[in-house]
Amino acid sequence: MPQSETIEEIKTYQAKVENNKITPEALSSCVRCNLESKFFRIHAYRERRFLIIVELLIQAVMCTLVRFRCPDCGKTFTYYPDFAIPRKHYTRQAVESFSMSYVEDDQKTYKKAAAIDEAVPERQDSSQALSPSTIHRWVSTLAGFFIACQKEVAKKKFSQRFCFRHSRLTIPGKKYRTVKRRACLLRCGLFIKAVSFYKHQFSPSLE
Repeated sequence: MPQSETIEEIKTYQAKVENNKITPEALSSCVRCNLESKFFRIHAYRERRFLIIVELLIQAVMCTLVRFRCPDCGKTFTYYPDFAIPRKHYTRQAVESFSMSYVEDDQKTYKKAAAIDEAVPERQDSSQALSPSTIHRWVSTLAGFFIACQKEVAKKKFSQRFCFRHSRLTIPGKKYRTVKRRACLLRCGLFIKAVSFYKHQFSPSLE
């Protein structure tokens, strides 16, 4: 079954926010003036709805994201917890799991990838089901993250070694109609395989 963050884990993060335990040190330096993130100051709090999947039910959980501000140039940054992805309501674990189930399985269509044991998760409040087009968008999103992360570590030889090691990843011809989409699927697969490798590069600069 594809992974999803749990309500308890999100609440644990929320408790850290309420106790002022979210600090900017994990963020990248300011992309505008290069000031170290440890000097950032809290700028605002943003309420965000996250969608998690529990036994084929899609449930909404509210959580607070912290925004920091660079005191030198004024640029703001959002601190994303491990379960959050910019501009996505579903948790990172769900986005990666469903996307990879499509990319890795030669026989899966987007419709089949949206299902869990042949049943499609539905919203608890409206019975709206997880759409195959949502999986399609997630694949494109993760492919974009891979490009952004490559730029961040382009000068590091270990990044090149990783890409070479996983260059055998292949995509069946029936999964794409254009060369551009094939490249998108490959990048999505590479990003998920490298997620722990790139984790420290997955920063608000991607927002």
